[in-house]
Amino acid sequence: MTKNKLGDRGEVILLTGLGRGKTTTALGIALRVITYGGKVVFIHFSGPQYPELGEVKASAVLGDSLRMIGIRSEASNPLYLNDFSEIVNTVADALAMARNVWIKQCNLLVLDDISHQLDRGSIDIDQVLALIKDRPPSVSIILIGRSTPKIIAKTADLVTEFVDIKHPPPTSMELHKGIDF
Repeated sequence: MTKNKLGDRGEVILLTGLGRGKTTTALGIALRVITYGGKVVFIHFSGPQYPELGEVKASAVLGDSLRMIGIRSEASNPLYLNDFSEIVNTVADALAMARNVWIKQCNLLVLDDISHQLDRGSIDIDQVLALIKDRPPSVSIILIGRSTPKIIAKTADLVTEFVDIKHPPPTSMELHKGIDF
């Protein structure tokens, strides 16, 4: 792990709910970590679903400070993985790498859309809880997803639920480059 000005106490943060902004919030936290000399590993557990993602483009600018991990089995198109820092084949590979390698190389580990994989049964909840429990004490973990098991919420130091107050109807909603992806 890199020497930095971040301190010795990591946190477990859960960003959940049906509202928009969970990944964007995690990216803001990641940017803060990088600003203080830290390193971030950001694993996309559900994609990518688009040919380009702003956060992946940012990793090219930020270099080794922000590593974006794509999962081949989850990409809607293999070409969408071209700009990722690293690619693994399966969700199981990503979780194993997170636990055995990446957690030792970063100050912040982001598990984007991990709850989707828990819902599908692709990942066992005990594996995620072990990752949280066994992490180095100075490493923070952000878990992101629409619906997350209550046991993870109980384990987390901080839980934020995202709720849409006003949102365009799905039929009229067009995704905006730079805002939504």
